[in-house]
Amino acid sequence: MRRRAFLIGAGAAAAMPRAVAETGVEALAGDRFRIDDQDFQLSDIRAPSAYALHADAEPHFEESKRALEKALNGAVPDWRETAQPTRWGEKVVRADSEGASLQERLVEAGAARVVPLTGDLDFIGRLLTLEAGARALRRGLWALDAYRVFDAIAPEAAVGAFNLIEGAPVKAAKVGGRFYLNFGEDYKTDFTASAASGLARRWAKAGFDLARLNGVKIRVRGYVDEINGPSVDLKHIRQIEIL
Repeated sequence: MRRRAFLIGAGAAAAMPRAVAETGVEALAGDRFRIDDQDFQLSDIRAPSAYALHADAEPHFEESKRALEKALNGAVPDWRETAQPTRWGEKVVRADSEGASLQERLVEAGAARVVPLTGDLDFIGRLLTLEAGARALRRGLWALDAYRVFDAIAPEAAVGAFNLIEGAPVKAAKVGGRFYLNFGEDYKTDFTASAASGLARRWAKAGFDLARLNGVKIRVRGYVDEINGPSVDLKHIRQIEIL
């Protein structure tokens, strides 16, 4: 999805004005809410979805939804768009209520995980710190096996969903138009994280060189596909954490 240029750091993306007092707000999930007929998606986080491949909803869906309801407390939050709308017309926003972002409050409560999307790396860094604290305390969804951090040696159960995987790449190399981090000797079956070579070059210029991650223990987050073994497509520099 093509992203709109971020103006957060420059201060040009001012918060949208608060809606009129009589306007209601409704939590749709732990990371989605509705004001009147407009739906909103909170950027840089992902809460359990109402839809799952083999179930009515992902584990902890209702609990995460209630966490957002509690954070909203019936009031319309201040919000500003941080990316283009989703294909379903949802506005992608950062939202604040009672002096704190909804994203930070939900991640700290273990109601959502961090999904880096925007260019606000400082904000994403704060979210990752809060997530680490919630995970260490097994708070909220982190108490469930479904949201465990998978080992890169045996990540097969992570396929088909957004997950976190930890391990050390045994090979880091550019092949064709992509840069690959292979976590095993057989690229056809082992876990792999890869990025378009253009992105990898851009990250290297910013001081984050994928080529230097060979043998380094890292945590990768993203949707896990089955492409020559479990695979994550890296599109954001913060999808990788060095441990």
